[in-house]
Amino acid sequence: MAINDLLQYVQDAYASLTELSIMIVDSSGNPVTKVSNMTELAELVLFVAKKRASSFFCPEELAVDGWRRPAVVPAGHLGMKSIMAPVFVDGRAEYWIWAGVFIEEETKWLICEQPVSDAREWTAALEQADALPARAIEAKLNEIEKMAAICGELIGGERRKQRYNEYGQLLKTAVTDRAALNGADKLLHQLRKMDERLDMALYIEKCQQGWVVAATSGGKAGQLYGKMVDELFPPLSFLEPPLYPAYFQDAALDPRFSFFVRHGIRPKAMIVYPAVYGRKAEGWVVVGSETASSLPEAMQPLGAALVQYGHLLARCAAADAKMDRHFMRLSMLIEIGRAMRVVQQEEEIVRMMAEFAIELAYGDFVCAILCGGKAVTVHEGAISDEMASCYRDDVLRRYGRGIEQVAKNQVPALRQVGDKTVMEVPFFVRDGHYGVLAVHLKETDEAKEAEVYMTALVSVGVMMMNGAAQGGGGQAVNVQMLSEQLTAREMDVLELLVQGCSNREISERLFISVHTVKNHITNIFQKIGVNDRSQLIALVYQLSHRRQRH
Repeated sequence: MAINDLLQYVQDAYASLTELSIMIVDSSGNPVTKVSNMTELAELVLFVAKKRASSFFCPEELAVDGWRRPAVVPAGHLGMKSIMAPVFVDGRAEYWIWAGVFIEEETKWLICEQPVSDAREWTAALEQADALPARAIEAKLNEIEKMAAICGELIGGERRKQRYNEYGQLLKTAVTDRAALNGADKLLHQLRKMDERLDMALYIEKCQQGWVVAATSGGKAGQLYGKMVDELFPPLSFLEPPLYPAYFQDAALDPRFSFFVRHGIRPKAMIVYPAVYGRKAEGWVVVGSETASSLPEAMQPLGAALVQYGHLLARCAAADAKMDRHFMRLSMLIEIGRAMRVVQQEEEIVRMMAEFAIELAYGDFVCAILCGGKAVTVHEGAISDEMASCYRDDVLRRYGRGIEQVAKNQVPALRQVGDKTVMEVPFFVRDGHYGVLAVHLKETDEAKEAEVYMTALVSVGVMMMNGAAQGGGGQAVNVQMLSEQLTAREMDVLELLVQGCSNREISERLFISVHTVKNHITNIFQKIGVNDRSQLIALVYQLSHRRQRH
C-alpha cells in the first residue's frame, strides 16, 4: 500500500476520534492527504477565509525553533482555532498535521458578537460549532500528538524500506555485474548511490612517500586527487587488526580532518572503510557529506561489503593480468632460446639476454657483461656508457680472480650500482668465460619474480653459448627488414606485441579498439609469414630489429 494511502487511513481514524477536520500538509502547505471529517466551519475557514488568512497553509511561517509538540494556533478568523502538529521523520519536521476548526469555550460569546462578511453562512456555522473547554482541547492535543508520532514512524519506515531496497539492488549489482565495481572510480560512484546526500568519495592508497588520494568522486573531492594525506587523519592510526568502518560526525570541527578543511571541504558526517587483504589495510575509502549532519547506520556494513568486494575484484583482476604476463613472458623466453640457437654468437646472445631483460620492465636499465678473451659490455635503457664502464670494472675486480667461485656459486644478489638497486645474476660459461646480468629494480618487492626470470634467462643463454662453443650449427634467417613490410601503425602494434602486451593493453596504449588490434595482428602475421606470437617474437630477436645496438 502506498504511504499516502496509509496516512489517509490514520488521518480518517483520528478525525473520527477527535471530531475535528484533519489534513496533512508539507512544509510549504501543500496538501498530502484529503481533508477528513469536513465540518461546515472548517470548510468556511479552508475555502472562504483562505485568501484573507492562509498562515495555517504555510507551517514554516508559524514554526519556531524548538517547536516539537502540537500547539493551538489561529485558524484565520477572529477567535477560531486549530491545532498544528509537526511530523518528525529521521529527526526533522518534514510534514504538519492541521486539525480544526473549534472555538474555545470562554471566547464563544465574543466571536458571536463580532460582525463578519457573509454573516448568514458564518452565523449558522458558529451556532452549530461546539465550544470546547480547556480540558477537552488538551485531550485533543494529546491525540493529535499520537497521530503525528504514528505518521512519522510510517513515513520513516517506508523510507527505510525503500532505502534497504536500494541497498539490496546495489549489492545485487555488485554480485551480478563485476564491471560495476571494477576499478576505484566505479567503486566510489557506486558508494555514493547509498545516499543522495553523499557529495564526496575518495580512495586513499599507500605509496613510497606515505598515503595519497588515488581516486575521487564528487565536485569538490576532485581537487584532492594526488594529494598526500596528513598522518593525523584518523584511519591512518587504525592500521592494526581488527579493522572496521569508522563513523565521524562534525568532522570539519576535528583537527584530525584539517586535510579536508585546508582544501575548502567541510564534511559534517563521514564514514571511512578499510580495504583489507590478509588482515592488512591496503587502502581506505572515505565517503562524506557537507550537508547531512548524520548518515544512516546501515551505510556502514553495506559500504564495508561493497568496498571489500571491490577490493577483492581489483586484486583478482591484477592477479589475472599478472598471470597473463607470466604466460607471455615464458612463451617469449622459449622463443628467445630458439633465436639464440640460430644466432650462435656469444656477444649476440648476451645482447639478446639484455634486450629481453629490459623488456620485463623491472627498472630503467639493464647491463650485461661477458668476460673471456675480451670483456663485452651490453647495456640497455637509462644507463650511461660511463656508468656501464664503471660497473664492468667493478665486476672484473670482484670476479676476475674468482672464476671457480662463480662456477660453484651462481647465486643472484641485490647490489648497488651508483644510487640504484640491481638484481645481479652471475653465470659461468666455460673455462675463462663468465659474466653477469644486472637488472635495475624500481621496487624491491619484485626481487623474487625478477630472480626467477633472470635466472631462467641466464640458464638459457649459457646453454646456447656452450652449444655455440661446441660448434653447433644453425640456419640464418633471410627475410626483408620488417619496417619495409609493415605500416607505421603495424610497427607500433608489433613493438607492444614483443613487449608481451595483451590485445586489450595494446588497444589502451594506442587508443584503438580491440577489433582493430586483432586486424593489425592478422596483417602482421600474413606479411611476415608466421602463425603465432611466439614465432613472431623469435623472428624479431633473430633480426635484432627492435632496438638499436650500442
